[in-house]
Amino acid sequence: MVLAVLRVALGGIFLVFGLMKILDAHAFVENVANFQIPPFNEPPYDMWLAYFLPPLEVLVGLGLILKRWMEGALLLTAGMLLSFMGAIGSVWARGLDVDCGCSGGTVDLGGYASHMVILFVMLSATVYLMIEQMSGEKAELA
Repeated sequence: MVLAVLRVALGGIFLVFGLMKILDAHAFVENVANFQIPPFNEPPYDMWLAYFLPPLEVLVGLGLILKRWMEGALLLTAGMLLSFMGAIGSVWARGLDVDCGCSGGTVDLGGYASHMVILFVMLSATVYLMIEQMSGEKAELA
């Protein structure tokens, strides 16, 4: 039961937030550039990342919810979460005040510290699911 809740919750977050970004893709391009992380801080790379990432989030979210391609979905989830933590940590350390665009601008997730806590909790859940998936004992992940 716990595994199913974690899997569906993670999948739902990626699915919903990915869809929110797709609905306001122009704003997300701006959010990506505001992070000032080369080469994604200028065209065409900001657009490339902003148009690639949300559909990937949707696919990963669906994979987790529907229990399809679990190993790949979990690996991509972990990779994205680590990347998000690195990006948020980067702007935080540089003293930049940017909107991350995580939710397509519709949900306020608080400041950088709360972002990092949320991402850490999500990463912890992902690692737990990966361990359970690899153990083979609960390969179905509920």
